Amino acid sequence: MSSQPLLIDNIAFAKRGEHLTGSLSLTDCPRLAELLESQAPTGGSAGTHKQDSQDSSIDFTLNGETNAAGQHFLHLTLSGTLITYCQRCLEQMPLNLDLDFDYLVSNVNIDNADTAELEDSDDYDLQEASQSMDLLALIEDEVIMATPIAPLHADDCNHGTMQSGDKPNPFAVLKGLIKS
Repeated sequence: MSSQPLLIDNIAFAKRGEHLTGSLSLTDCPRLAELLESQAPTGGSAGTHKQDSQDSSIDFTLNGETNAAGQHFLHLTLSGTLITYCQRCLEQMPLNLDLDFDYLVSNVNIDNADTAELEDSDDYDLQEASQSMDLLALIEDEVIMATPIAPLHADDCNHGTMQSGDKPNPFAVLKGLIKS
């Protein structure tokens, strides 16, 4: 894909039950690329870190649906692997994405309306009806919100980290100088 916005009419997309699949690279998601780059350790060459993160991609599938009650839904599935850095050991680590989102598309203006009734469900998020909804921006927003602030390996990071007891205390020599 290109870095051009992918605009869809979300109500028409849902009414027609359309299906859209694609793949995004980090060049399509500049805010996400900046976030991943900010997590990189500062001690190495920045070009290497930037190249590693550019290899990341996000696959998406968007399905539209209208239920029997006439409500319009969008179902977004995201998958892929982002290259980030463990904030404990500062080594590269893959961040596997497997995300699903359901949106209720409504003609209600989200900013001005009392949406308490519409927001009661945890089954879906509310999406304002738009003839030019930017799908790439929506995908980038969802991935940014799903990315941990400080990613860590699931296992202990034994390589590259030292426990406090591994190194002798430099002041231990002074302890012998103290007279009782």
